[in-house]
Order: sequence, then structure tokens, then C-alpha cells
Amino acid sequence: MDLIPAQELEPKTTFNFAPMIDFLFLMLSLFATLAISKVTLFDTNIDLVQLKPEKENSLYQSEVHNVNLNVDANGKYFWTTEFQNHPMENLQAVQNELIRQYDLGLFPKDKSKTEILLHIDKRAEWEPISKLLFTIREAGFHAYPVYEPEKEDDNDKARDNRTPVL
Repeated sequence: MDLIPAQELEPKTTFNFAPMIDFLFLMLSLFATLAISKVTLFDTNIDLVQLKPEKENSLYQSEVHNVNLNVDANGKYFWTTEFQNHPMENLQAVQNELIRQYDLGLFPKDKSKTEILLHIDKRAEWEPISKLLFTIREAGFHAYPVYEPEKEDDNDKARDNRTPVL
């Protein structure tokens, strides 16, 4: 009777690959997630534009044609002119209107000289906004989300001036 069994003294001819496969799967998952995140977060080429008053912006407007599109809190699209908002039925209607006005010669021949300014409601969901961005890019134009500082109304001022209840 031996203290160490004979099976333990024999050299092992197999190697357990399960931990290595698990590790490789985790690494593959990590890099796939990073690649997708980088594309969706950093490679979208979205620039934020702040509107300036007309007086400061008069020379710039003569070079570039601006189109204003609105996305409301419900995800509805509106084509905004100086006079009114025109509701757009869907994304295809937005794309068709962009192409129609370009074909009519209402936009500069160089599509880079036409800026689509997106006025987005702060309560709007991301899905209709992203679909609109991709629709505008399919038409060959660049979209620029616009930042407009919020205007304080009397209710906000009254809320800020009240004393906290302890």
C-alpha cells in the first residue's frame, strides 16, 4: 500500500482548456462592446451650434443656407420657417422635402453650404432624433443640433426665490 496513489504519480497528458476559452470569450465580448460604443458615441460627427443674434450672424448667413427642423417631446417632426411650423408626416417626408428643395435650386449646389439646424425639445427621446440624423445624412446634408439657452419664466423665478422649508 503506497502513500500516494499510482494515478497521481503518472504524468498528465491533458490540459484543461475551459478557463482559457472562458477568458477569450470575455475578451471578445469586451472588445466588441467597446467597438460598438465607440461608433455610436464618438463617430457620429455631430456638432452643437449656438444661435447668435441676427446682427452678429448676417455675414455668415449670406454664405450658408440654414434649414430649421424641430423635434418635439412626442417625436414629431416640423419644418420651421419664419412664419410657421409645417408638420412633417414621417422621416420620408422630411427627406423628400430636402431633396425637392435642393432639386428646385432653393439650396446651394454645394450641399455642404446647407446646414440643417435641429431644434430638439429637451424631453424628446433619442430614437426619433437619431433616425432624423441618419435620414438627413442619407439625403447628403449635415445636421447640427442647436443649443438655445432656456428662458426663465415667472414661475421659475418664484420657485428660486422661495425659502426652503426645514
